[in-house]
Amino acid sequence: MPAKATNFTWILLATFMGFISVPQAKAQDDALAILAGGKEDANKLLGAYMSPMGQSFSMALGQNWFNTANTLKTFRFNVQAGVTIIQIPDQQKFFDPASLQLTTLKTSGGNPNAVPTIAADRSAITPEWVVTGTLPDSTSPSGSRPVEYPALGEIFQGLGLSMAFAPYIQANIGLIKNTELSLRYAPTLDLSTAGNGLIPENILAGKINFWGVGVKHEVLQWIPVAKVLPFSLSLYAHHSRISYKLDTRIERPTFSPYNVAGIQVTNEKILGSEDFSKQQLIMEGSATGVGIVLSKKILALTPYASIGLQNSSFTLAAKGNYAVRSGLSPTNPGNPAQFTEEWTSLNNPLDIQIQSEQQLRMGLGLRFKLILLAIHAEAFTLGDFKGYSAGLSLGF
Repeated sequence: MPAKATNFTWILLATFMGFISVPQAKAQDDALAILAGGKEDANKLLGAYMSPMGQSFSMALGQNWFNTANTLKTFRFNVQAGVTIIQIPDQQKFFDPASLQLTTLKTSGGNPNAVPTIAADRSAITPEWVVTGTLPDSTSPSGSRPVEYPALGEIFQGLGLSMAFAPYIQANIGLIKNTELSLRYAPTLDLSTAGNGLIPENILAGKINFWGVGVKHEVLQWIPVAKVLPFSLSLYAHHSRISYKLDTRIERPTFSPYNVAGIQVTNEKILGSEDFSKQQLIMEGSATGVGIVLSKKILALTPYASIGLQNSSFTLAAKGNYAVRSGLSPTNPGNPAQFTEEWTSLNNPLDIQIQSEQQLRMGLGLRFKLILLAIHAEAFTLGDFKGYSAGLSLGF
């Protein structure tokens, strides 16, 4: 693999994994804990917690495609590299669990109406979470009694990740009729062999890949009267996609007897498959945009403005079987004080879809070119999000 492509793929990997860079053991424990409340509640909560970073990262993928309305002449080309930073608005740093209509999980203490998302400060107050359920109770008229077990702790803590960034390398080539084609690509990186063993296989074993395609076309050439206008105007369209597949192995913690709700839990059992060898975490981000860009060259400077629409999406899925606590059952009918902890094997337990509605994008930028080298910077808004892009290009 070429060195430059390899280095860029590593940058993409660091970017894509940056917002989940929590200690591995804690992340695994939290995943198991939240699933104890069932698939439906777990997906709702994790979706709300991850949403700001999922949205902002996928939005960042769709930026920095252009820095002028002019297109390259036929078969002329250039290469450019840069980065986009998107700030997460304050209103996305907390979520209200009441809006999620949870059925099994509920808050305990803290501020139950403002749970931190991944974008909140690390010092933000967060509640603990418990799983609600029932226990058999022959003394109760209904034959059971409500119980809360076990305490899940403060599993939704802010990590201070208030912005997302996305680097890129892009090649542009001029086609006929004032049309320009843009391509982004990073070779698939096999994480199990990356770094010559620098990363242990039991921490990262999977693959990451990235690609994108864009097109820009000057429209004033088709309007005879408009040819004399002192600026350039182009239509643009683009699509980007990144995917990351991580092989995981989340094991059940070693069982030890404990007391809960006034009863003794003396042993455990698993319901369902005990094959946990094919676990995989899959994350994907994509962005699609269309719009117009207008620019005016003034000596070495080219100010440009754009307006358009963009759709972005982010998905997070856990494939394979995962054992999670699912309840308690009597160990011995003759001893109502002893119970068995039950674990249920869940297949494909997480499928979180974070979809941004079609959003208005507006930007202002400036390009400075000297012979073959050009630099550019842009500030833009995308819905409630604000962002900044910068890049460097070399043309031939």
